[in-house]
Amino acid sequence: MKGNTHLMGGLAAAALVNEWVDGPASLDHQLVFYGAGLLGSLLPDLCHPNSWAGRKTKLFSKFVSKAFGHRTVTHSWLFIAAVIWLTNSLHSAYSLNLKYGLLSGAISHLILDACTSRGIQFLYPVPLRFRSPLYTKTGSSTETAVSGILMIAALLLLAKQHIFNI
Repeated sequence: MKGNTHLMGGLAAAALVNEWVDGPASLDHQLVFYGAGLLGSLLPDLCHPNSWAGRKTKLFSKFVSKAFGHRTVTHSWLFIAAVIWLTNSLHSAYSLNLKYGLLSGAISHLILDACTSRGIQFLYPVPLRFRSPLYTKTGSSTETAVSGILMIAALLLLAKQHIFNI
């Protein structure tokens, strides 16, 4: 999937998590939570030097790409475990907002990439690819439709939670 689809997926996932749990109440906590959701939705592509995350971390991205390849370690349970481990070591008023925001975005990224023809190696280092039975090609019109649906879902959830306070 492309970056804009991942952003919409991360926002929708964060809004859904916020719906299920007693999410952040104050504006600053909400900004951290949703910002982390958006960031988390792009982070797994650290393994792709031409991605947004890859361009922000050029040397690290090139190293990860050469050492592991695309959609392997950063698209696996190891990456999710690393996010949990790193965020558990934070000690600030925003720690939980960062943790759950990053996780919701990163997990949405993995789910969306599992819906592409290449799939992901979720059990890395086990060389087994996971792909949804319903999948599409990256950049296709189907992906554009998925991105639009995710945007509408995110907007509806955000409106429900923040405008109508339901």
